[in-house]
Amino acid sequence: MRSMIPVKSRIIDIYKETDDIKTFIVEKTIDEDPVPGQFYEIYVRDAGEIPISIASWNDGLIFSVKRVGAVTEKLHKLVKGDYIGLRGPYGNGFPEHRRFTVLIAGGIGLPPARSYIEYWLSKGAKDMQLLYGARTPSDIVYKKLLDYWSNYIDVQITVDRGDSTWDGNVGVVTTIFNRIKNKDADFLIIGPEIMMKFSIIELKKMGVSDDNIYLSMERRMKCGFGICGHCNIGRYYVCKDGPVFRYSTIKDIPEAIH
Repeated sequence: MRSMIPVKSRIIDIYKETDDIKTFIVEKTIDEDPVPGQFYEIYVRDAGEIPISIASWNDGLIFSVKRVGAVTEKLHKLVKGDYIGLRGPYGNGFPEHRRFTVLIAGGIGLPPARSYIEYWLSKGAKDMQLLYGARTPSDIVYKKLLDYWSNYIDVQITVDRGDSTWDGNVGVVTTIFNRIKNKDADFLIIGPEIMMKFSIIELKKMGVSDDNIYLSMERRMKCGFGICGHCNIGRYYVCKDGPVFRYSTIKDIPEAIH
């Protein structure tokens, strides 16, 4: 199958977001356009493959990658003009924008949220709100983009630990749930599982329906087709049936949200 073979793609540019996150703009050598929330398998020579959600695809494919292991360590050492392998896009992506949408993103969960925000802003949709939590002010990614988005949608930011440069909210992302503008909305949650778990608890207290909560699940996806079994939760495969799941679909699966 063609999509199982990585396609050689040149790195057009690299931007340092934080001490451990870099944004890579990659030559678009795969004809198929992604949809917000999908992911690609990125191959780094002599290191292996990793699944990375798409952040944007306006001027090449854009991925923001946190350095957390052997493959990402080697990826972070590459420079402009180097090549990686790509295959994808995989997964189902986020639901269609149908009404007011609240995106709740934590840490490196902001890049997939970016794909949704940019795509629907380009379609003229502004009935969105972003709640974003980072560990510290220096861990905030897309600082300029956050300022830009705030011209069109409501953007709320919090950090777990502040410093002398920070005059915003201090606390986990659920501490700014009182700023949610519309409870009769679709809620897209992207980030660490512990953040998703407590976000769901708070949304349920607010009366949000299970059917209106969507989770972008992170699992060790390998093949991208639901064949290898690395990413299964219950009878579902994150790579094929997800990575985005409606909460009502997986809420009774013990291994879904720890």
